Amino acid sequence: MYRKTNHLMKKFLFIPLCALVLTACHESLEEKAAREAEEFTRKNCPMKISEYIVNDSMAYEKDTRTIHYYYTMKGRADTTAIYTPKIKEELIKGVKDAMSLKTYKEHDFNFAYTYFSTKNKGQVLIDVKVTPKDYKN
Repeated sequence: MYRKTNHLMKKFLFIPLCALVLTACHESLEEKAAREAEEFTRKNCPMKISEYIVNDSMAYEKDTRTIHYYYTMKGRADTTAIYTPKIKEELIKGVKDAMSLKTYKEHDFNFAYTYFSTKNKGQVLIDVKVTPKDYKN
């Protein structure tokens, strides 16, 4: 009798414990974005994109629901003349085409891209924000 009661108690304690663990593991999309941005930066950055561009980090800005990518430019690309309206069009197209951003796009996240100068530390060469209005058209 004791074994049967003990077994039943374990079973009844195990089910709520599982439910609690599963609930605790559920993270919001915002929490997921913050975690993924941090993990991406820690595991991959700095990442050389091309001869002239390095991805320095990725961050999630909770207040504006923005996934923000930070880059540095060097060599021939390290000039304010690099920014043209075509750059924003290309970044919008990149967001539209990116399957890895699908969930974030479905929930109307913003995406920002900031490119800094290497030779003029801290100087912003390009700063573009892509909104749902941009990528859903």
